[in-house]
Amino acid sequence: MNEMQNLQGTILVNVVDGNDGITKNKTSFEARKCSNNKATITDILMKLEADDESKVKFSHFTGLHGELIVVGKYSLAPTLLTIVNNIIKVYDNFSAKRKMNPSTIETSYIMFCTFVKEMTNLRHEQVSEGLMLKWRDAIKNVLRINFKVDFAMEHLKKISFAYISSMERQKLENVGLRISKLEAKLSAMKVEHAKISEQSKVFIDAAEEFNWNLVRFSMFKRPGQ
Repeated sequence: MNEMQNLQGTILVNVVDGNDGITKNKTSFEARKCSNNKATITDILMKLEADDESKVKFSHFTGLHGELIVVGKYSLAPTLLTIVNNIIKVYDNFSAKRKMNPSTIETSYIMFCTFVKEMTNLRHEQVSEGLMLKWRDAIKNVLRINFKVDFAMEHLKKISFAYISSMERQKLENVGLRISKLEAKLSAMKVEHAKISEQSKVFIDAAEEFNWNLVRFSMFKRPGQ
């Protein structure tokens, strides 16, 4: 069974503190929002697990302005320094040792750090399916070149569960509303039933006198007999 299907209970989304919040600019990834009525939990989880060709580009990230600062082997925007230091503090050196084009590695490294930066001041209610897919691509890009960032994919799984929770809450609210309407209808029907029962009592009692008897039954009976 997929590990994502085993995650249960309350899911807390913890993000790394930084100086900047998420940009308000919408990218093509963020525009790919999933309709709560059409998307299924399975669809979302399968997309996050899929090893599709990455569509994320450097241009999909913003806020990387300022003079670049060299940190180890990479040149980073000043806005990423806090993020990089926090990651290294917790997970040590997570970069790849694989020999590849330095430019390719640096680009993937920067996009990964920027994905973490985007989570800085973002609540799970603000997360969209498109945003998660962009983050997935940023993570898988560095995983493919042997970056030790499994922790990031695990965290993205937790975020996806928190995202799905809003869909599930909506389903619960819809069913709860239907239950309330049915209960109100049932209550009204019970009142109507009691009213009809009271009104029809005299007729039902009269009919019961003729049960298994001819209709002239009791016609010739004296009062009290």
